[in-house]
Amino acid sequence: MTGTQVDRTDLAARARLEEALLRRRRGAGGGIGVLPRPAGELRFRASVSQEGMWESLTDGTGPEPTIMAGVRLRGPLDVARLEDAWNAVAARHETLRSAFRMESGVLTQVVAPAVRLPVEVVERTPSEFAAFVWEQEDRSFDLETGPPVRLVLVRLAADDHIAVLMLHHIIGDARAVEVTVRDLAVHYRAALEGTPAELPPLRVQYADYAAWHRERLAGPRGAELTAYWLRRLAGAEPAVLPTDLDLPERPGTVGAGIDVPMPDELYAAVSRLAAERATTLYTVGLTAFTVLLARRSGQRDVCVRAPISYRDSSDVRDLIADFSNDVVVRTDLGADPTLGELLEQVKAGTAADFAHHDLPPHLLEPHLPDPGLMARLFHVQFTAEEEFETPATLGGVRMEPVVPVRRHVLRPLNLRLRYDARRAHCIVLYRTEQFTAGRIEELMREYHGVLAEMAGQPENRVFGPGNPAPVGGFPD
Repeated sequence: MTGTQVDRTDLAARARLEEALLRRRRGAGGGIGVLPRPAGELRFRASVSQEGMWESLTDGTGPEPTIMAGVRLRGPLDVARLEDAWNAVAARHETLRSAFRMESGVLTQVVAPAVRLPVEVVERTPSEFAAFVWEQEDRSFDLETGPPVRLVLVRLAADDHIAVLMLHHIIGDARAVEVTVRDLAVHYRAALEGTPAELPPLRVQYADYAAWHRERLAGPRGAELTAYWLRRLAGAEPAVLPTDLDLPERPGTVGAGIDVPMPDELYAAVSRLAAERATTLYTVGLTAFTVLLARRSGQRDVCVRAPISYRDSSDVRDLIADFSNDVVVRTDLGADPTLGELLEQVKAGTAADFAHHDLPPHLLEPHLPDPGLMARLFHVQFTAEEEFETPATLGGVRMEPVVPVRRHVLRPLNLRLRYDARRAHCIVLYRTEQFTAGRIEELMREYHGVLAEMAGQPENRVFGPGNPAPVGGFPD
């Protein structure tokens, strides 16, 4: 056989191949032109996704959508060189020098030719770090003046710091955090050594992508996407949440989270299952989550919000920007499939859905017969992602990732499966007005149980003995 040979036991290689095939199916492999860059400020129309997010920001509901990450730095840290590195990163990425303003009724992204971003330094004890995170969470960004990013250095001791990065979601996603940390590390090393940073030049910036994407949606692709999702969501209902508390009349956003390690033997079994079925851990994890929700509620028509990254072109892979979009994965369990059959169904369904990912939800909303449907379908979420690699050392400083625990959550129930080559864990974020900690722990035990059942007994049916009979379902 000719062509690339892929070891079926190499999940990372299989995931890369699957993503490459998906990119080819999407037909979005390039073609992004470069806009002219005048002297001084660059002004361009915000992307269609940013316009949708701006609308949600101005309604004043819910917490500000921000992405927070932390890196612990143990050793002799040169704060001045770190600030130099931070500003070198801002010089490289236009989004970090941006502000957002309504001009003549159009949301405009204004990019400053140069900025000087500070690295804020605060002193806290380790026991005060959690409260500090909540303080940062409550600090809003002034998007009209910018910048939509903040780097704060928490000094725990002279040789012990935690760097806390906050990106406004309007210019960042999970991959953007990885790019930021990587670029910051490269520039910091270069600043210490007095050498140029070894990073390839960026062919395009987000302004170029925004113009390309808008033009693409204005053509036949936009009509194709709208028609697909109208068919896909016809008759859809929100997933019934397995809550154990009565929903208050005016629910808030205060939440909590737990981080649950996956047993090593279970992770090995799930990894083998993904390899045997020629799919990814994402698909396996989403299928198990769908089964959990269906068995708890008896629903046979289950919808789950699934944010995905769509850096389909190599030109945008290393940009600090938001290349995520939200799709609804809708699963039909009306025939009471076996777990193995359902995995294949979800595998095929997500491939089709992700091939039609590039329509922001706010552009679909006006075409739906039920106002507010998208928000209701989005109240339960699943994501799965590889842990991003943090360099072990940096100029004599040891580095390790830190996950800040936040106080506000954007939706009632959010399950994140995170993994690397050796281990996996589940982060569950939930609203405390709807779930108790005991219920979430119970759900995670059941989730692990479903994963084990899928790996060991794929012939079992979703609604087998001891599970509720299915109710509701897809329209005929």
